[in-house]
Amino acid sequence: MKIFLHVCLISLSSAIPAFADHGYDTAYKGYVGAAYRYLATTYNCRAVIGRSHYENARVAAENSLRLSGVPTDIALRSVEKMLDKIRTDEKTKARLSFAQCAAKAASTQAELQAWERKLQSSRDHPVRF
Repeated sequence: MKIFLHVCLISLSSAIPAFADHGYDTAYKGYVGAAYRYLATTYNCRAVIGRSHYENARVAAENSLRLSGVPTDIALRSVEKMLDKIRTDEKTKARLSFAQCAAKAASTQAELQAWERKLQSSRDHPVRF
């Protein structure tokens, strides 16, 4: 998963605006990583906690990629590639209970929201040279 995420982030790094500083870059990478973890959790738990959580996570993942300026079609294809990786990984993981799924979905969603706030903060307060 880390290798796939790194490849995705590296390929998208050229789309990050030129004015981005290290804080923004770190926050953006954290945001995309959190979106991936939230998507993976809700995809793997969709039968237990409901498909709507998965659909919300998918939109969040798409939006995290579009935020960098990536065209919508590329963002959608990138999320499909993420899902291909998640589906492959799903075969080797044990199923989680409802309580485990609910807790993990809530924690990954909270992580995504925290990274979103960090990203917003880094945009609102850029480092000046």
